[in-house]
Amino acid sequence: MSSSTKSNLNTPEDYANLATIYVQHKKWELAIENYRQAILLKPNFSWYYYHLAQVLHQQNKWYEAIKNYQIAIEFKPDFSWSHYNLGDAFSKLQRWEEAIEAYQNAIKIDANFYWSYYNLANAFVELKQWNEAIYNYIFVVYLEPEFPGIYNKLGDAIEQKYQSNLDAAIKHYRQALPKVYRHPIDNKSLQILQKNPTLFLQIADGLAKSNKINGAIIFYKIALEINQYDLEIERKLQQVLDKKNQLSQDILELRKEIQLNPSSKSYYYLGIALAQQQKWDEAVVAYRQAIEINPNLSWWFYYNIWEAFAKENKLTEILTLFQRFQKANPDSFRSYLNVGEALTRMGKIDEATPYYQTACYQQTQKIYPEFAQQPWNLEQIQRPNFLIIGVHKGGTTSLYGYLIQHPQIIPSVKKEVDFWSWKFNTSINWYLAHFPVIPDGKNFLTGEASPSYFDHPNAAQRIFQVFPKIKLIVLLRNPVDRAISQYHQWRRLNWENRSFEEAIASDLEKLTKAPEKVNYWRQELNYLVRGVYVEFLQEWMSLFSREQFLILKSEDFYANPEASMQEVLRFLDLPEYQLSEYKNYNTGNYSPASPSICRSLKSYFQVHNQRLEEYLGVKFNWV
Repeated sequence: MSSSTKSNLNTPEDYANLATIYVQHKKWELAIENYRQAILLKPNFSWYYYHLAQVLHQQNKWYEAIKNYQIAIEFKPDFSWSHYNLGDAFSKLQRWEEAIEAYQNAIKIDANFYWSYYNLANAFVELKQWNEAIYNYIFVVYLEPEFPGIYNKLGDAIEQKYQSNLDAAIKHYRQALPKVYRHPIDNKSLQILQKNPTLFLQIADGLAKSNKINGAIIFYKIALEINQYDLEIERKLQQVLDKKNQLSQDILELRKEIQLNPSSKSYYYLGIALAQQQKWDEAVVAYRQAIEINPNLSWWFYYNIWEAFAKENKLTEILTLFQRFQKANPDSFRSYLNVGEALTRMGKIDEATPYYQTACYQQTQKIYPEFAQQPWNLEQIQRPNFLIIGVHKGGTTSLYGYLIQHPQIIPSVKKEVDFWSWKFNTSINWYLAHFPVIPDGKNFLTGEASPSYFDHPNAAQRIFQVFPKIKLIVLLRNPVDRAISQYHQWRRLNWENRSFEEAIASDLEKLTKAPEKVNYWRQELNYLVRGVYVEFLQEWMSLFSREQFLILKSEDFYANPEASMQEVLRFLDLPEYQLSEYKNYNTGNYSPASPSICRSLKSYFQVHNQRLEEYLGVKFNWV
């Protein structure tokens, strides 16, 4: 702060106002300094402590934030946000008991803020207090039925509590909900929860759509007791019972297959089927068998496996398995990636980073032996020159596969690093470990292709803050075809169990019910929202200049990949290069969607495609 600025600050309000300006410009240290000056001049004012705590919170300075939230509460105990944010800070430090107390205090003041119940439930989950977690998740559903991911959380907690003992669960919820609910909410809310016959059906529908079969059965049966002879509820109950029976039959068939041919693939699919029945302990055993049969696969990619290991607290066990294989096979770069993924999942980022560096070294050594000199000078790690940021199922895998065959492009160790979207809680060093060391004076480029960046709510801002001049490549595919392709890919990976009609109908229902309230960055609307390209491009182009983007039409790329490749090379200022073959990567064969569903999709996307063409000044002619 300049001396002239200081001389103009005479009151605590002046310092606080200046701090607010610094916060708006993300100048955190200056904001902290000025809030502290305001506190020195007015030490009994709760508001200054609260805002100082928020800035410290933003900087992950949890202990200091907690201290200031607590002081703010002393001076103004009836402000719910101080309690709520205090709970969040305690949660970051895994001080769950204190977090629970803070969230409960927030609820005493504001009983209708669903985030308090949600985070309170998460804290109870960490302490394995399943009943308390379940009731808080239920109250989130009551307050905000469309809360992202709530039914997955609720279904998992129910399964942990009752371990498939459905009769005990039905008896408990029928009699106890919400009599054992211990939060100080008003009697009217309790009566609503107790007597609201649609709440149980709403919960059951949400659990069914999230494939939480046991939870759905429990709440459909309770709803049917309240609404006797309701044929629609009976139909829905029978559907989930049929699905459960089909899963049981699938498991039997897979076990028979394993007896005949105990392959890595058959154990993997058995693990998936068991996980779908919430039999996590058995799923982990099956996944481990799959890995032991073939530990040199790219297991780091299969997120459902890591989810199962984490749920059963088996990450350490699987890390040991991967480490043992890596030591016995020091030339396998996949083995280093698998160890790195296990350590990353365990939050051991500094330990994981060297494994990615070694994997990258081995990969680069095969392509350019002259570059791979041990030890690498890690100060020469090449930051990415370009990113292919999307879209999902738009051809990013094929384009990246072509690019890394160019003699002046060295690939990252993985095509999709997903750092700026899902893995931003790691570190920039972890991210850079995925890229090669390129000696000074060598004209080589590197980059990665993570389509998760395009529609992630924070990715554009995060990338801009670190790489404001980077070049960005986007492939845009007819959103109808993109949605269909994504659905079938997720079916192949066993990440989706609904029919295509069910999945699309669910998205359309949410999007058309109240279109003015649609948040296009909410990822639970997987298939349709990702095709509203204009919403995401507006965010990216508010930060990066238009010249930093190359936008390709996927259909043109598929029809003439050679021409599109030359366009990309010109964009990257690289010489032309002809491949001997332009193989199509990551393809899938599937039956066409029904004409009625296609008409619904085209109708939904029509207005958004027009907006996109007007915004970019480009005709895509998608029909």
